[in-house]
Amino acid sequence: MTARIGTMSIDGTPISEADLARIEAEEKLHADQQRQAVRVVAASALDAADCRTLLSILGLEEEIVASARATLVRPGKRPRKRRAAA
Repeated sequence: MTARIGTMSIDGTPISEADLARIEAEEKLHADQQRQAVRVVAASALDAADCRTLLSILGLEEEIVASARATLVRPGKRPRKRRAAA
């Protein structure tokens, strides 16, 4: 990722609006991929200790885990669509 202050890069060159949009899109994609990785690891872990170990190996910090948990859709919480009787 590119560190930036305003619209200037670290070396002082300006960053265009298109580049800013691309950087933000890449950051969003990276965050989404990390949340997906957390869900995959959690689903395939043997227990909580195994899950913590795997997440730490992948470098997925607590804030990423919390973010993945917040976006999790719980099966019992969604309204079900009912089919009409035939």
